[in-house]
Amino acid sequence: MDIVQLAQWSGILIASLYVLVRGADLFVEGAKKIGASFGMSSFAIGVLIVGLGTSLPELASSLAAVLEGSTEIVIANAVGSNITNILLIVGVMALLGGPVVINKNLLQTELPIFFIATIHFVSSLYDGVIDRVEALLLFGTFCAYMWYLFSSSNKAKEEMEAKDIKGKVTIKDVVFVLLGIGAVLVGAHYTVNMAVNIATGLSVPLGLVSIGAIAIGTSLPELFVSLRAIKNNEVDLAIGNIFGSNAFNILLVVGIPGLISPLEAGEVVMKLGLAILIAASLILFVNGLARQVQRWEGVMMLIFFAFFLVKLVAFV
Repeated sequence: MDIVQLAQWSGILIASLYVLVRGADLFVEGAKKIGASFGMSSFAIGVLIVGLGTSLPELASSLAAVLEGSTEIVIANAVGSNITNILLIVGVMALLGGPVVINKNLLQTELPIFFIATIHFVSSLYDGVIDRVEALLLFGTFCAYMWYLFSSSNKAKEEMEAKDIKGKVTIKDVVFVLLGIGAVLVGAHYTVNMAVNIATGLSVPLGLVSIGAIAIGTSLPELFVSLRAIKNNEVDLAIGNIFGSNAFNILLVVGIPGLISPLEAGEVVMKLGLAILIAASLILFVNGLARQVQRWEGVMMLIFFAFFLVKLVAFV
């Protein structure tokens, strides 16, 4: 195949991922201020805008993939993103900011849904396909999670309600939201197109490009949030964000596209990705129960992530 053309596709893919991630950042920045101006609590802003905003690149690229008939991208993207969130991002946080002690109340909010969502997703994917009924159940679980988060029994909600911030909507905020949405849509479209081109040109499974390049690229918002958290000594909150983001990825990012069309898991996901996801999720769950991540555990997570990347190369 033409090396120049491959280089062009790779360059466009990188640029598309940047536009996709930057668009999500702009959307979150503007939407946070608009939400505050309408009286939304900081908890609601954190869950609905920041939490969903960091998963927006995965959702946008997955919807674009379904609409363009490349359903294999959806599951590979979700699986790869969750593996990256746990092994790479938590590993980096523990290495640079460890030992990390996880806030108890946040743990009570996020750990149960993380466990339920992971078990639900893995069970649904056991046959290699997420059909519309399974997608509906995944999305229903997400809705139940939202209902719990905003119920009176959620102690974390009560804790964060006191931090409400008021403000006025400015033209700049509206422009940020509109530009963010536009950038996300354009970035997602070209990300999917370039992934298909590269996979076809190299004669490799589409899931390989999705679980690697796209998944890592769309996990950049979580990485940026985590690096800022290290700088601000709020690493425990960033780890809580990883629990929530992973639940969003497999309930919402898979659930909504699955309602449009049945989703197939490719060879890379079934032979490698699913096993690594289960192992990584188990590691994070144990860390969650222990309410801490030691620095040496972060190093082991990064080594495990390197192992994952090495095994991906075997599919080329």
